[in-house]
Amino acid sequence: MRFFSKLVFICNGCFIVSVVMHFVEAGHNGIAKTDTAVPLQFAEGTIAVLGLISLLVNAIFCIVFAGLATAKKTKQIPLWIVIFNFTALLGEVYWYFIDK
Repeated sequence: MRFFSKLVFICNGCFIVSVVMHFVEAGHNGIAKTDTAVPLQFAEGTIAVLGLISLLVNAIFCIVFAGLATAKKTKQIPLWIVIFNFTALLGEVYWYFIDK
């Protein structure tokens, strides 16, 4: 569960970066030489894919963690990672379902 929580943390970080890239690409008016936020296409693609799957992976993590927490079988997961993942899930639900 510790590895999974860290994986979800990385996916949530990529979600935040992909949202920032979305605003950067929408905000510039063709001033830059390229029309992408990150000049490396493989890096931008990796961040975008991890940002897209973060909702699914984060939802699975939150459900599993809630089940383990009610059974009082949680392992040594740092509390700040759990809080960040739960708040990121709220942001992802807002971004994908409410804001669009």
